[in-house]
Amino acid sequence: MSLFLRFALVFGTITFLVCWLTFRILKRRLGLSQTANRKLAIFIGFCGFVMILGPVSNRVFNTPSTSLADYFLQWTQFTLLGWIGTLFLVFVFLEFLQLLSKPFDPAKRIFLTNGVSRGLVAGATASSMIGMFEATAGPVIKEVSIRLPTLPKSFDGFRIAQISDVHIGPLIHRDYLENVVERVLALKADAIFITGDLVDGTVAQLRTEIEPLRRLQAPSGVYFCTGNHEYYSGVHDWVKHLEGIGIHVFKNSNHILTRKGEREEEHLMLAGVYDHSAHRYEESHRTDPFHACKSETNARCKILLAHNPFSIKEATQAGYDLQVSGHTHAGQFYPYSFIVKTVLKYSEGLYRVNDKTQLYVNRGTGFWGPPNRLGKRSEITHIILKSGA
Repeated sequence: MSLFLRFALVFGTITFLVCWLTFRILKRRLGLSQTANRKLAIFIGFCGFVMILGPVSNRVFNTPSTSLADYFLQWTQFTLLGWIGTLFLVFVFLEFLQLLSKPFDPAKRIFLTNGVSRGLVAGATASSMIGMFEATAGPVIKEVSIRLPTLPKSFDGFRIAQISDVHIGPLIHRDYLENVVERVLALKADAIFITGDLVDGTVAQLRTEIEPLRRLQAPSGVYFCTGNHEYYSGVHDWVKHLEGIGIHVFKNSNHILTRKGEREEEHLMLAGVYDHSAHRYEESHRTDPFHACKSETNARCKILLAHNPFSIKEATQAGYDLQVSGHTHAGQFYPYSFIVKTVLKYSEGLYRVNDKTQLYVNRGTGFWGPPNRLGKRSEITHIILKSGA
């Protein structure tokens, strides 16, 4: 079975079950008439159909991102996905709380159940609208100062602009990327890092949308490492295309930066690995932080670009000083951000992993799926490296 068919089957099954359970819970809790319940069933069923149709049609018909009909379909299905997903999570939590609560007067129970449930539906709808505004407003600049004891003095103050998880594709188009590029260039950083999940679509679909990336320039270079979504989108074509527009693509490899120090030349290693899950799609792309830092040049300070924070285990063993990642989206929007922060050890921001290695996780420069960034605005990270203990 092909990767796409497996995705369609799993995604379709999960979507159907979530919609069915959401309807069953709402039917029991809202206290609607029989006619209203039938209309609710039709509406939830329609939502489920559109949610499944969107990603399937985009892949089957390979529609270009400029197709107005596909854009409307994708926007509708992803908006519904976020709204239904929020409703489902909120009401499952409510069911759990009710199991833990003590029984009380049946009349009050019905009143509170119906009233609270209707309030939650209204709240989920309002939060989705606010989250949509925050998503489409674009990223904010987040400045982070990171001190690396092994950083050569000549690199003190070295500035990095990091973007990650832009997800150019069905919903994020050229105008969004142009804004990102403008803001990155305005930082006048020494180097630019793109830590994966740049695209959701093939080169044929997105060639025009990706064009603003040609403008990215920095004195020490522009660097890219693959994310899992590149493997859904034709990774070989994308690597070739990005290299063709002047972006250095890491392939379990490194690049040495050299500056003149007080006594001798000083070096900083920038390395990058394939995505943590890349071997599932391309065996030759198995991530290898150890191989990535092999070099004839002695560089005491080593920085790793790795899309998935899970790479940090191998990064610490290989002796990297800093890993920069993305992938998590910090949960992208509440209430899912609570779950991600609980489940993942590294979800967003700066972490000291051990005495030597630090990790920074960008919460995403775009968004994937639901156009919702409630409480977790997308970011462009401006990293300033400092030397000394």
